[in-house]
Amino acid sequence: MNEPSDADRLAFEEEARELRGMFVSARQADLARLESALAAGDFATVRAVGHVFRGSGGTFGYPEASRLGAELEDAAGRADGPSARALADALAACLAAAP
Repeated sequence: MNEPSDADRLAFEEEARELRGMFVSARQADLARLESALAAGDFATVRAVGHVFRGSGGTFGYPEASRLGAELEDAAGRADGPSARALADALAACLAAAP
């Protein structure tokens, strides 16, 4: 089997960067939704946002976001506001550190 050319590798890396950027942008919108849900005590929405992070983070190269999303989903299921708040802050920091 032939190895991909340098041009193919560069094109793949560029596309991956674009997809990661789209992921981060979409998840930043989810963080805004999460903030509103936390302020309203809307744990169903908190749980839904956690689920999105859990399911998509690893796919786009952010396994920590997936782990935090799973924990957020669990905290929302328990209606644990303080834990959900801490996890939302951790998710925001995770995205802020994204390249």
